[in-house]
Amino acid sequence: MTTQEMLDFVRAAVEASGTPDAMAVLKEERAACVRFGQNRITQNLDIIEKELILTVGDGEKKATVTSQRIDMDALQSIAAEARSLLQTSSPDPEYMPPVAGGQVYPVIDQAWDDFTAECPAEPRMEAVGKVIDKAGENGFQTAGICWMQNQNRAFATSTGNQASHRSTEAGLSFTMDKGLASSYRTITGTGWNDLKVSEAVEKVLLQVEMNRDAREIPEGDYTIILEPEATWNLLMYLPWIMDARSADEGTSVFSGMEGIRMAGANFNLKSCLHGERPGIPFSEEGLPAEDVVWFENGFLRNLPADRFTAEKTGRKPLFVPDTLTMEGGDGTIDDLLAGVKKGILIRRFWYIRFVDEKTLKLTGMTRDGVFLVENGKIVNSLKDFRWNWRPFDLFSNIERLGTPERKPYGMVPPVVITARHYPFTG
Repeated sequence: MTTQEMLDFVRAAVEASGTPDAMAVLKEERAACVRFGQNRITQNLDIIEKELILTVGDGEKKATVTSQRIDMDALQSIAAEARSLLQTSSPDPEYMPPVAGGQVYPVIDQAWDDFTAECPAEPRMEAVGKVIDKAGENGFQTAGICWMQNQNRAFATSTGNQASHRSTEAGLSFTMDKGLASSYRTITGTGWNDLKVSEAVEKVLLQVEMNRDAREIPEGDYTIILEPEATWNLLMYLPWIMDARSADEGTSVFSGMEGIRMAGANFNLKSCLHGERPGIPFSEEGLPAEDVVWFENGFLRNLPADRFTAEKTGRKPLFVPDTLTMEGGDGTIDDLLAGVKKGILIRRFWYIRFVDEKTLKLTGMTRDGVFLVENGKIVNSLKDFRWNWRPFDLFSNIERLGTPERKPYGMVPPVVITARHYPFTG
């Protein structure tokens, strides 16, 4: 559907609702991917999905119907189903009508790439073929996924608001291994041509060789160096619990911390709608998105708040618009390593779980490369270990930051953490 057709459809859905309050959201998505494992292609998918979400309300209660019948003739029956559910719904003590009319939504054109939106199979197959061939030539095993996708959104409210947005993404994520030695890489971009496939493959090939003959970690104090993937693995947990309601209820690490320093002076976290990882222009509530500073020089400046919480507490309603940027500095991992006397380089974390949400204590494992660094050089591979750390402890001791890289929903840098004794468990 064209953007105009989607807008026409959601307006028609609102008109068909027959209720004082209504909001219609239309989603159209296409996801095409190639999966591979054991050096062969195992699956090729190309899926198109369309969905209408119609929410109706009468000022005290509401009801929502989801339908895959995307045609004008179906709107009356969909609306009738929603009204029927509304009649039997219980009053909602947190009822909020659709956002007031006159909202102005940002336009984020750079989130779309025409070539990627077509989801052509040839470049994906070529990229996967390159990964598989290189792995085979070197006696490695490889597995992963290569994808292209597009998303289209449109919504309308009974208060007269309407907006649309479209976005694309391409990506390649893969592991190579030989015995216990392995390495991993994920690269993503708005457009397919943003991906540096050959460079990623060569890096992983080299890193697998570096990761052989891993040793136990000697006791001592170490500087910790996080590659961007590892930084993101920790950072991605913040939006999950960075919420004003849970903070007010005393159930999160952010309780009572607004305006207070939680990390080091060089920790800055923000959402930039028009950054290298573009954001989205509106929330599920129909709120306009905006650039937001979440952390400034280590101080917690803002927390996401839905409209009900914002009205109840006097806050401004805010949400994370599908993009986070952790400010970095200049330099690659090699540049950062040059200043490390004795350290441990970590490429990636996985199997991460909460130990305590109130302190944001996490537990997890390293994976796909841990290395001992001495006098600016990688000297040998180390065995993977379990850790129990608080990200804010690490982010309170940042020595240096490198050039940010794009990761899913964010831009994050490599990070050097001050030397001290860190508990490692084999």
